[in-house]
Amino acid sequence: MTQELGQPLIETFECPRFASAATEDLLLGGRRLRAAFMHTPIRYAGRDTPLMRAGASEPAAILIRSGFAYRSSVMPDGRRAILRVLLSGDYAGLHNVVLARAMEDLYAANRIGYHMLGAAALRDLLADPGVSMFLLAQIAEARWRADRLAASIGRLDAHARIGVLLLDIHDRLRYRGLINRATFNLPLTQEQLADHLGLTLVHVNRTLRRLREEKIVLVDRQVVIIHDIERLRELAQGLPPSIELPEAAAQPERAPDLVGVPQFGN
Repeated sequence: MTQELGQPLIETFECPRFASAATEDLLLGGRRLRAAFMHTPIRYAGRDTPLMRAGASEPAAILIRSGFAYRSSVMPDGRRAILRVLLSGDYAGLHNVVLARAMEDLYAANRIGYHMLGAAALRDLLADPGVSMFLLAQIAEARWRADRLAASIGRLDAHARIGVLLLDIHDRLRYRGLINRATFNLPLTQEQLADHLGLTLVHVNRTLRRLREEKIVLVDRQVVIIHDIERLRELAQGLPPSIELPEAAAQPERAPDLVGVPQFGN
């Protein structure tokens, strides 16, 4: 769906591409899975705290209740690759239901709240067809996000890569009802942005300055202010489309320590 001048920004979001026949199962399964996580105690972790380590046996799954986290792996030479940025409402490690050991590290990007569910309990939930459907949809969504990142790194320059990342985070937060304007907190350092987008720290710094000078987006002290969202959307043309599960729209949550509300001066 294209945006007409003067129409609300929310009109730009495309409908989820899941089959209509599966939507009810996805909604029910998502609610049941979420309820299982919410019945576990909420935990808190500070910035750079590991939530899961690669190689851990009987790895658990995690629901991010508030804050940002990221999945990463470390190369033999010590370089880090950040594979996915996780926001409030995202699940991490659902694929661990069939794995003997965790394959990646999971870290808190800022202070986060989260729930943890063991692999055995998660396997028991798969007897519910709706939960199984939702788990499959989550894995499909993760693959689409990975494809989008791979296409971005493979074909876009630094200017477009950073612009697309900021746009994607904005759209995900807005779709979930966590923000209502083109401003949000981004608790990722420039080094972490570089590790996620396959850039150098110098390149990230120079590109953020260029985006500011072009009056497209301002990133200042981990606060993002988008000035021209249409120009950001132009940068994303041709990439694999992003998608959001129906559950995200059906149950927006403003969790404790909400990251979508700007906190200038942090």
